[in-house]
Amino acid sequence: MTTPIQHSTPESSPTAAEPKFGTGVRAARFVVGLLGAGIAGYGLLGLPTQLGPAQLLGLLFWLACGVVLHDGILVPLTSLAGAGLNRFTFGLGSASAAVLRGALMVGAMLSLLTGILVRAQSVARNTSVLEMDYLAHLAWLWLALALGAAAVIYLLERRAGRFARAGFSQQNTRP
Repeated sequence: MTTPIQHSTPESSPTAAEPKFGTGVRAARFVVGLLGAGIAGYGLLGLPTQLGPAQLLGLLFWLACGVVLHDGILVPLTSLAGAGLNRFTFGLGSASAAVLRGALMVGAMLSLLTGILVRAQSVARNTSVLEMDYLAHLAWLWLALALGAAAVIYLLERRAGRFARAGFSQQNTRP
């Protein structure tokens, strides 16, 4: 049994239909990367003239604490939260799940900041500095986030056809 030999021609090759803009994008990335490196280098070279040795050490310590805080605390916590959210968003599309995660992340970050303000308000000697009701504003924020995320998710899921007339369609759920 013999099979026919298929000859590849430029018209039938899979790369012939691909757009030819790859080199332009690479060049733009390279130029933007060089520009960013130049700006960072200019800033780093200016640091010794602007800061004293003690301030430079303080800046290095602050940057090192930022790396430890980000890589040691924030990344593991957000990874755990993302894994937990995967269990609750199993029937949603990827865009809807991203909207939900974004709303929860914004709410969590603003709750942390509001916690700092509430604590500062409780120990403030001058009540005119922190005079807002931060807890009430936080509750309104969570309500706005919940309603906004629900509306966007509803529109995304409806557009994707995942909602049936009688409720959520079971055939479109992911395992």
